[in-house]
Amino acid sequence: MDRGRIKFRYKLIYKTVRSLVPLILRKYDFRTDIISKKDEPYIVVANHLTEVDMLMVAGAFSEHMYFVAGEHLLRTKAGPKIKWAQDPIFTYKGAPSIDTMREVIRTVKAGHNVMIFPEGSRSFNGETIRLDYGIAKLAKMAGCALATYHIEGGYFVAPRWAYTTRTGPMKGHIVNVYSSEEVKSLSKEELTECINRDIYENAYETQRRNMYTYKGKKLAEGLENYLVKCSCCGAFDSMITEDDRFCCTECGQHGIYTPEGFLKGDGLRFDSVYDWGMWSEREISEYIRTFEQTGPVFCDTDVVLYEVLPDHSRVDLASGEVKGYKDRIEIGAEVFPFEDISGMDMLYFGKTLVFTYKKRHFAITGENYHAIKYQKLFIVYKTKDKKQNSQNKAVL
Repeated sequence: MDRGRIKFRYKLIYKTVRSLVPLILRKYDFRTDIISKKDEPYIVVANHLTEVDMLMVAGAFSEHMYFVAGEHLLRTKAGPKIKWAQDPIFTYKGAPSIDTMREVIRTVKAGHNVMIFPEGSRSFNGETIRLDYGIAKLAKMAGCALATYHIEGGYFVAPRWAYTTRTGPMKGHIVNVYSSEEVKSLSKEELTECINRDIYENAYETQRRNMYTYKGKKLAEGLENYLVKCSCCGAFDSMITEDDRFCCTECGQHGIYTPEGFLKGDGLRFDSVYDWGMWSEREISEYIRTFEQTGPVFCDTDVVLYEVLPDHSRVDLASGEVKGYKDRIEIGAEVFPFEDISGMDMLYFGKTLVFTYKKRHFAITGENYHAIKYQKLFIVYKTKDKKQNSQNKAVL
């Protein structure tokens, strides 16, 4: 796509929205520092916590920026309007990012700035996902400056697993601005370490120091999308939630999610979503690795498989039961071996699994479907496959 000269409306809308950021985010008591105009194009990278992170970053940078956004936005009512207003660089979730990287490089080399949330998806437990060398390589290939921006408090405003948002304090600040010369002089390993250090956030570590209040309704609803394994009896998919309460239907373990974002209840093993979630993720992975039965590792009913076509429309392909094996996913007559899947991610509270299979984009979704189990199947398979390849190379 040609991004030669920035259209007047892009600049006008960016400037207008940016001026309104203090008003739009007033209910969150949002605060940020502001950077002056730079004499060279730059890429801004930030940690990703809420759906309004883009507004926070825009509030800190006065110059127009294109931003990288998920392709799934094009399938929402607001999608066409967003495209008309700012023409983002759209990227498919659960797909290799090569085309996205090329578009970012073209945009920067045309003299424009780009905003990226390199984690790709918001964290379920409030901890920033550690990055590999991809963003560092991108900045070095683009030959531009690199700015890092750190957001704090956003996780408790909009937990990824939750159906509701809450009001409470958020803030952001520009951590560092690395000139193009500095980016060039640093190795990709050194630059990656700088980026990871600058944008790292563990929401619960920060909250234990501050104990801010985040008010809202139905605070616990959606916890079952992430905490899929009971920390008391070990049952899968046994949690039910209502208002600020959660309960295991198998063993009766129960508690509340507080306005401070912590878990309270008699005999609870963990007091935070972070601790329970990290434990649950490890347990799921271990369950998969040690699973020796011939049948599927996980099964879920009432799901729909659909494909995202090149024009961004959706076509439903199958419905019913999905089965996740250690090396594939099956739904109806469709079989997707993991060896042919190039990427996988989650959308919409963790209720939708998106993946790219032989250069085609698919998704599996359902009201009571918890995609994290199937993503873990894929991760365990790929990790095992990578280790096997390394061992084979060592033998050779």
